[in-house]
Amino acid sequence: MTRSDREHGSRGLRFFGMAWLYAGLALVGVFGMSSQAGEPTYDLVISGGHVVDPASGLDAVQNIGITKGKIAAISSEPLVGRESIDASGSTVGPGFIDLHAHGGTLLSGRLQAYDGVTTAIEGEVGQLPVAKAYALAEQEGRATNFGWTASWGLARMQVLAGVEADGTMNSFKQGTQDARWTRKATPAEEAAIFQLVQESLDQGALGIGLISGYAPEVPHSEIQALSQMAAREGVPIMVHPRFWGGADPGGDIASTQEIIANAITTGAHWYICHISLASLSETQPMIAAARKKGAHIDVEVLVSETGSTFLGAEFLAPEELPHFSRGFVSSDILYYGKPIKTDGELRRLRAEDPTAMIFLLHRDSEKNLEHRAIQRQSFDFAGVILGSDGMPWQDRQGNYIPGDAWPLPSDAWAHPRGQATYTRFLELWVREWKEFTLMDAFRMGSYNPARALEAEVPAMKRKGRVAVGADADLVVFDLAEIDVRATLENPLPHTEGMKYVFVQGVPVIREGVLDPDAKPGKAVRRGVEN
Repeated sequence: MTRSDREHGSRGLRFFGMAWLYAGLALVGVFGMSSQAGEPTYDLVISGGHVVDPASGLDAVQNIGITKGKIAAISSEPLVGRESIDASGSTVGPGFIDLHAHGGTLLSGRLQAYDGVTTAIEGEVGQLPVAKAYALAEQEGRATNFGWTASWGLARMQVLAGVEADGTMNSFKQGTQDARWTRKATPAEEAAIFQLVQESLDQGALGIGLISGYAPEVPHSEIQALSQMAAREGVPIMVHPRFWGGADPGGDIASTQEIIANAITTGAHWYICHISLASLSETQPMIAAARKKGAHIDVEVLVSETGSTFLGAEFLAPEELPHFSRGFVSSDILYYGKPIKTDGELRRLRAEDPTAMIFLLHRDSEKNLEHRAIQRQSFDFAGVILGSDGMPWQDRQGNYIPGDAWPLPSDAWAHPRGQATYTRFLELWVREWKEFTLMDAFRMGSYNPARALEAEVPAMKRKGRVAVGADADLVVFDLAEIDVRATLENPLPHTEGMKYVFVQGVPVIREGVLDPDAKPGKAVRRGVEN
């Protein structure tokens, strides 16, 4: 456990965690703890695994009984099920919850399952209209649980650039090629933007996705009005901050001040997607102080130290690179795995291929101990949440790979973090560097994201936990066997080491192999309990 997590929630975790544990033991007592007494069987039993539950602090060998997609029993005594899986010698924990997953397709969910992800939410960009996005996902089926925020960016693209949002990422890609969506809106246009956001909130969107970092000229008044809407509706704003980097004025400090001011003055819940590491020593105490004053701010940290976005983003223009994040040059941008050599080449590629998915070399935590120390510091935020920022899979021509494609086509391209985030944390930070424990990993990757949204999204109260009554979204693995194989040069190979990944009690990964027929993922909607 990190020091800040101890300070943030140790007493609450002990109280509520033990309540979950005692409730579980009570239910086990009611329904039976062994087959000798002729107790009812479970649909599935996971036996003999070392169970790690960040909510209660349970850290022991236990047997888990699952019925109708829920955990029905946790016991040190034998349990009997229609199917039984021997997890002896393996860790059993809650599946990881990614609140920053841009993939959104069946394909991306399958690959994230190899990463131990059981719930993938598109929080930062969101979708529009959300009802259409949910309907398309339910029609196709999903390997993991899924959900979206209401997309402010897509609403602006529709109103200001004439892009018809259709519930898919295609409309977002189209909109990014028209800079009109980033301009200042008239009062009538702003009202139309907010109306579209409101409609998706009414359709069950989990919050508001705010990519203000891609539209830095949007006035503060519009952001404030959006914060007021979030407070009124009781939903979080999941934000890509509008300024990144150490520049002053106009950098991380300014963007953090805007978030803090809106959180305090409107009472809205702000969720910072991928906190910038460039000015961490300044912004970290600012956020801590704001929280003490009552600001509701959650912080997400990326595990990958390399970034990814579309090449046409405004902050990747040669003249803007020195001011973005820690300061960049053209060769820090990888275009299909190879550095862009000059500013002239960067300008040409931005004009020819603006939607190309590029990688951005922020820092190298594996080789550079100074960079590793900065990233390590970012994990000290109280209640910190791990996120992937995983991108949709495209071919080399920039077309999205169909969601039902399997296996992954050889010409597919995306940042490796889309399928190797949580396993990378396990491999490096837990196993090799020993900076964190398995309990820490499940807390930051499973429980904290569920806890961040559970007040606004009741369904999240049953996720991120190994407890009676919780959803049977579980992972089974041996830490020594986790093997991240995807690289920046070749992002295709999926991680190995997940023995079983259960979503709603259904094994999506069985004995290390994906079941392509398994599509148990359920929609996560605001105001819906299931």
